[in-house]
Amino acid sequence: MVRNRRLARAVADVGLAEVRRQLSYKTAWSGGRLVVADRWYPSSKTCSGCGAVKAKLALSERTYTCAGCGLVADRDLNAALNLAALAADVAQSRGKTRNARGGAVGPGTRAGRAPAKREPRKRGTLRRKPEAA
Repeated sequence: MVRNRRLARAVADVGLAEVRRQLSYKTAWSGGRLVVADRWYPSSKTCSGCGAVKAKLALSERTYTCAGCGLVADRDLNAALNLAALAADVAQSRGKTRNARGGAVGPGTRAGRAPAKREPRKRGTLRRKPEAA
């Protein structure tokens, strides 16, 4: 995407590596798990209905049309559905998951009750030593 002169500046400014770095340390810190799709995962080229993969899909094609099942969907919506299915598959294969704040996610959990935020207490933030006069 950086080779495309129209997208290069926008992609470089976003700093996707920094976003991923922050997501990974924050989810690990709070007891969650970050699912990262492989760099070459064909989320835009895969049909979210039947799973057929297109060989080529130009960036200018904004509507995904499946030759196999006839699904017609927005390209970004189709990719989002594929990534959501990937995350669900990974979560299902590893058992019960936790949300970013450490609460259980899945059937049988109490809705509306978020777990307490678990932040480490920094020393000296609650009590101050008296100053010497």
